[in-house]
Amino acid sequence: MNIYLVVEGPVGERQVYAHWIPLVNRRLTVVTTLESVVSNNVIIFSGGGYPNYFEVIEAGVRDVDANDTFDRLVVAVDSEELSYQEKLEEIEEFIKSLGVGIDYRIVVQHFCLETWALGNRLIVPRQPKDTKVREYRRHYDVLINDPEKLTAYALEDWTRAQFAERYLRRLLNEKYRNLTYTKSNPSALLHDKYFERVKSRFTETGHIPSFELFLNAFV
Repeated sequence: MNIYLVVEGPVGERQVYAHWIPLVNRRLTVVTTLESVVSNNVIIFSGGGYPNYFEVIEAGVRDVDANDTFDRLVVAVDSEELSYQEKLEEIEEFIKSLGVGIDYRIVVQHFCLETWALGNRLIVPRQPKDTKVREYRRHYDVLINDPEKLTAYALEDWTRAQFAERYLRRLLNEKYRNLTYTKSNPSALLHDKYFERVKSRFTETGHIPSFELFLNAFV
């Protein structure tokens, strides 16, 4: 099975998917050029963010339809301020409007990739020293509560996605002094154990339910 994958974000998101996909399906190998796609390969394209990714998604639909090399298109996007269902329907309706019959999967990162990353319970310090971490946990404790239900942080006038990114960075900085996270440098997430801890959060608690879309898209 060969998969054509469009992710919403830039280099960082591509790196996370490239590392996590083979952990979902050991038979799959991520390649970087179309010429390298032979068997059980995944090639990843950046959508360039909303709304630019609609052009890249359309190109992906056309490529998969025209090329027998590919068996499936996967589209991964953030829901941001929309609900999970609203974003899923938006992407589904767009793909259907193209009038092309291909196998595709839609992965809605609800509400962003960082929400999934906050599912790793081991990065949350039980007795944090950092004042911001204490404030964030008082506002919404991702150790106990579902990260997908994180609310915006009004004290800083952040959206929930902006808060999730900052929350994740603070947790990592508090727990591991030499480890951090940015959208352009997600190296903290590029470890097998990090993926397994996110997966276990979903399987053991039912939290971060949109993560199941990711797990199912590559099997």
